[in-house]
Amino acid sequence: MLSSIQSALVVLFSVAAALLLVVVLNRLWPSDNRKLLNDVTGWQLGVLGTTYGVILGFMLYTVWEGFRAAQIDANLKATSMMNVYRLADGLPSPQRESMQELARKYETTVVEQEWPAMQHQIEDRAASVVLGSMWKVLATVRVDSMAMANSVDHIQYAMSNLAERRNMRDQQRTNQLPALLWVLLILGGLATIVSSCLLGNDKQWLHYCQVGALTFVIITALAGIADLARPYQGAVAVEPSAFVRALQSMKQEPAQ
Repeated sequence: MLSSIQSALVVLFSVAAALLLVVVLNRLWPSDNRKLLNDVTGWQLGVLGTTYGVILGFMLYTVWEGFRAAQIDANLKATSMMNVYRLADGLPSPQRESMQELARKYETTVVEQEWPAMQHQIEDRAASVVLGSMWKVLATVRVDSMAMANSVDHIQYAMSNLAERRNMRDQQRTNQLPALLWVLLILGGLATIVSSCLLGNDKQWLHYCQVGALTFVIITALAGIADLARPYQGAVAVEPSAFVRALQSMKQEPAQ
């Protein structure tokens, strides 16, 4: 994944390359001669640009929805573990202390180990080990009252929900846009930009502005799609802020 600076350089390089293409065309094929073809190629560019714009907008919306889903899942995972921590108050000692300590350890592991690993596309299962230990502790609880049974049931539900969302996160981390879609997006962008360069215009400075603006919009959108498609990597990534807040709350709520 590209950093913010690298993405900006790609955009600037692409705009410069498009403007350079216009300069070369103006030297090899004067604008006055190309104007004669505007009536033929102009409407074709309009159809091509509209079609590509719809595709680009749809893909940008799709990856944004996926990014938002990853943010929501992260918040819900942190909330589930916070619920486990609070529900553990209904467990007997020493299981209560063990569950709350493991809950704090889980949040710490996610923030300090798993999230940095995901930024580098590395699989880290340290938090899964902690979650497994919590299940083992919960299995040792001796249920001797209705209140304790309710606490155990609610903890099991929260941990099951957390495990499901961890699986969803693993899928979000490894999923990527199919190569066919990238071919469509890149070739469609190139075709649209080159077609705009072929148009003739009496005012060359206006033509340069039009080509530069079109290239900037297309390449920026493609960079955004590439970044948002991998929600845990790149310049725009889901942050573990919900886990940090949950951990802070746990530390402010000492075990009973």
